[in-house]
Amino acid sequence: MHSHVRAEVTLDPPAGSISWQVSLERMGNQFEFPLHSGLTPQLDSAGSLTLVSQSRKQGGGGLDPQRPVDQKIWRITIPDGLADNLPVTISARGVIREDLEQVGSGAGRSFSATPGTIEEQGVYLAGATCWLPHPAGTLVTFSLQVDLPAGWNAVSQGRRMNKEASADRTFVRWDCDVPQEEIFLVAARFHEYTKKTPLLEALVFLRDEDPNLAARYLEATMQYVDMYAHLIGPYPYSKFALVENFWESGYGMPSFTLLGPQVIRLPFILRSSYPHEVLHNWWGNSVYVDYPSGNWCEGLTAYLADHLMKEGEGRGAEYRRDVLKKFGSYVQDGLDFPLREFRSRHSGATEAVGYGKCLMLWHMIRQSVGEEAFKKGLQSFFAKFIHRRASFDDIVACIGEAAGTDLGDWARSWIEGTGAPEFRLAVEPGEEQSHIVIEQVQEQDPYRVRIPVHYQLTTSSWWLQQIVEFTPGADGTVPRQQSFEVAGSLAAVRVDPFFDVFRRLDRSETPPTIGDIFGASSQLLILPSLSPRLEAWRGLAESWATDGDVRIVLDTELEEIPQDRAVWILGEPTMGVANATLRKAVLQKGMLEKFSLSYATWKLPTMKPPYVEPFLTQFDYSGIQVARHPDDEDLTVGLIRCYKEAAIPGLARKLPHYGKYSYLLFEGEEPTNVAKGEWATDTSPLSWTAKGISVAQLEDAREPLIRPGPVLDADRMISDVRWLADPQLEGRENGSAGLERATQWVADRFEEIGLQAAAPDGSFFDSWSEDAQIGSETRTISLRNVIGMIPGTDASLAGQSVLVLAHVDHLGRGWPDVRAGNEGKIHPGADDNASGVAVMLETARIIVGTHRPARTLIFIATSAEEWQLRGARRYIESMEKWPASDSLAVISIDAVGRLSEGELLALGTGTATEWVHIARGIGFTTGVRSTAVKDDPGGSDQVPFHEIGIPGIQLTTGAHQDYHRPSDSADKIDSDGLVSVATWLREALMYLSERPDALTSTLGAGQQGDSDATQPQQGRRVMLGTVPDFTDTGPGVRIDDVVEGSPAEQAGLRAGDRLRAIDDEQISDLRGYAQLLRQLEPGAEVVVKIERDGKALSIRVKLVAR
Repeated sequence: MHSHVRAEVTLDPPAGSISWQVSLERMGNQFEFPLHSGLTPQLDSAGSLTLVSQSRKQGGGGLDPQRPVDQKIWRITIPDGLADNLPVTISARGVIREDLEQVGSGAGRSFSATPGTIEEQGVYLAGATCWLPHPAGTLVTFSLQVDLPAGWNAVSQGRRMNKEASADRTFVRWDCDVPQEEIFLVAARFHEYTKKTPLLEALVFLRDEDPNLAARYLEATMQYVDMYAHLIGPYPYSKFALVENFWESGYGMPSFTLLGPQVIRLPFILRSSYPHEVLHNWWGNSVYVDYPSGNWCEGLTAYLADHLMKEGEGRGAEYRRDVLKKFGSYVQDGLDFPLREFRSRHSGATEAVGYGKCLMLWHMIRQSVGEEAFKKGLQSFFAKFIHRRASFDDIVACIGEAAGTDLGDWARSWIEGTGAPEFRLAVEPGEEQSHIVIEQVQEQDPYRVRIPVHYQLTTSSWWLQQIVEFTPGADGTVPRQQSFEVAGSLAAVRVDPFFDVFRRLDRSETPPTIGDIFGASSQLLILPSLSPRLEAWRGLAESWATDGDVRIVLDTELEEIPQDRAVWILGEPTMGVANATLRKAVLQKGMLEKFSLSYATWKLPTMKPPYVEPFLTQFDYSGIQVARHPDDEDLTVGLIRCYKEAAIPGLARKLPHYGKYSYLLFEGEEPTNVAKGEWATDTSPLSWTAKGISVAQLEDAREPLIRPGPVLDADRMISDVRWLADPQLEGRENGSAGLERATQWVADRFEEIGLQAAAPDGSFFDSWSEDAQIGSETRTISLRNVIGMIPGTDASLAGQSVLVLAHVDHLGRGWPDVRAGNEGKIHPGADDNASGVAVMLETARIIVGTHRPARTLIFIATSAEEWQLRGARRYIESMEKWPASDSLAVISIDAVGRLSEGELLALGTGTATEWVHIARGIGFTTGVRSTAVKDDPGGSDQVPFHEIGIPGIQLTTGAHQDYHRPSDSADKIDSDGLVSVATWLREALMYLSERPDALTSTLGAGQQGDSDATQPQQGRRVMLGTVPDFTDTGPGVRIDDVVEGSPAEQAGLRAGDRLRAIDDEQISDLRGYAQLLRQLEPGAEVVVKIERDGKALSIRVKLVAR
């Protein structure tokens, strides 16, 4: 049952006032409604209006609960005899301005909120505001006509029916025919952006003009709505809008979300919080929560959004581990409660239960019933309960029905119980038969649970799986111990290695983390009495001491080490013996993990990829590290070092949100996080390996429930690769008709995409010719680069550009580089570099349609890359309008089609200090991980730009056995990998085009590189047959693979070997290795000195012609 409201609303934001007239459907002869105490109503239709009571209305336990507001309860009485279909008309006017206040408790768990306000900055009205009348306890549909000042705009649920603007006023009407729990109205001076399809209107309302930011959200909206429509059911509204709030918030309303100005500009939000807010339009804002029976919605939304996105990145197990870790950190004695009692998040413990435990419940159900039944159950639940209130039992019943099983008793044991199981593993190995025992060791009664056990036999490299079930026996009790026999000799056992079961983790499964301290029931914060920043540290401590048993003391007041609480040591210098003992424990743990803090430098653990330079001056950076308490390993001690007083308030605000990490490094006064990580963990008690046996890593190959549809078109890129690698183009050799056709085809694509011609003569082609010595013949080779651009919009950056290069040419039938035996054969060059051209075209196509760069983006399809990088050098020599020397950065895309076989490498990140941070940020923002390689062993089109001091990188998926061979064919290209590379490239270009400052080049203007490797080289004449590991930092060269039938394979070299010398010439790195090979002749016998498994070996090899 629902009512209908028709309202005409006038807003005066500077005065904080509102007036309205409302027409209500009759709901009997008498009904009551609450109204904000700042409003004075009058009844305009027949009947009487009576004040019943006045009270503080609690904001409720909905998706976004608010604090109480003063309200009055009014009763309308309608005389008998009036027609039932006559509406009730009410009008009111008054002021609504509730201040922003902190809501929630605990460090990092509070946030600013208001139940409703009308002010110059904006308007926020919700059900908790009690701003419009409708009968209490009913759902409502509505039509809302809003009268606003000129230049203002308004957003509500449903469909916008019209918007009219004049010099004095703006009129906006929103209609919602979907029954709602409350009516929202948000208004401000917005810049509006939109994108429409026949089924959806995507909208973005920003407080400042930013078309590029809007384009990202419009695109993401379309992606996520489509994804969830396929997973759950049709999107239940006609629009979805991102609305920028005037305070930091994260609200999810039906058909729109209200996010804070900083939040929406965080680069990772599009892959974290935003899908969560979109999904709430199915869960919570269409299928409503029956709050008295528990809030199932937040956990399910987190599972199908936050967890799903990490699962799609292959990091689902890591996400679940962090959920379990958070439960262990925050849910201490007295803070646990059943899921049935969860209403909303207001502390670390309520989040760990209501979001984390609930998320794991749905994951365990999914593992139990299987993917298809789980999906069908979700779809059935949505179809049955859309626009109705639903409970935990309802969704469990729908999934059970889809799976053909009764999940009720099992699910209720988790929904109505508290705590979590803890497990231990015992193994009795045997030659012919082995015995595996799993035991629940927690103090509480055993839980009903299914736990996966993976094991490997000594006779096989395959991992096998057994599901161990703890179910009630004939007496109705669940056993503490279960076991099973395995035929054969065991090599290894792993219990729940992917964290599929909700359980308390053993301490050895996770490192000490910052969250352990924030989640501890008792904490001590030690202030540095002699620090000139003492008062700033005191402010930080007091902001963290708002909830629970938290003591703050000076270091001089601490007489002994506290045995009963987690500890923060704040700043330095520090005094006192007890404090020094705690500090020493933290520092020693850091030293073991290669994290050290000294008065001169910070040093970070060796990481791959390295996040920052090894040494950084302390005065610009803040460092945080934790360790186990020296007297109680269940407690954690943390040390915070900061020499910038202005950064301390930022640390107070930010650190609670980094609970999963063991160490952090922040830069500047903001401060900005530049490094983070976890200490290594000890062997888990749920892991067993036979002595003297090495087993393969256990990999989780499971796919996510669903993935967002790609914005980039994999099929189109594969089609482009096939066209360029087609035998009709005969390998696109420089000077050939095939290359001429290919460059014409690229120019046609540039024009079709919408790039502007950018060659010096105003066309797409920059043509030239050069003489080449081919055998005994001198030929004049005609060449041309294809150049297109997207113009920059910032006049102050005119002349500057960001360059993207991908070479079109390849080796044809073997010139200028050919392996022995391949002379005259077509080299199709699918990976090298049809893949790079395809990625460049697709990236340009998407950016043209969505982005207006501040700085000009130039796309260059070069010729003659295979001929000593002559196409890139030509651009540097000939381009005058956008001089190469004024380029901000260069990205060369070369050989990016084999991601499934390797990894995405960014070579040459050492050419600017920012590259490594850019690569890491792109990983966070897009989910596409890359490995930053400081040196540049690639030698592609970026190298000539290094020579003139321009920072540049090469994107590549690495070397392989088909490099420069006829076997480099289109059928070996990874289409999903092309999407990942293009996604990375697009994000990089959008960042670089908007970046206001130049990159910090490490090259120097006119630098010629650090070796002859940056100059045109005579080709190598010999082949050893090794495929190098580009990510290895030396010393020497690590072998990633060996070419089949090569001298390396015949001599017994293998992957993992490290090349250290050839004869007596030491190999320093990949460049040095290449230089040594250039000096050798085919047929030469050399001694290759290697390291293998820590041992030095010398192997004689006879080289063959390349």
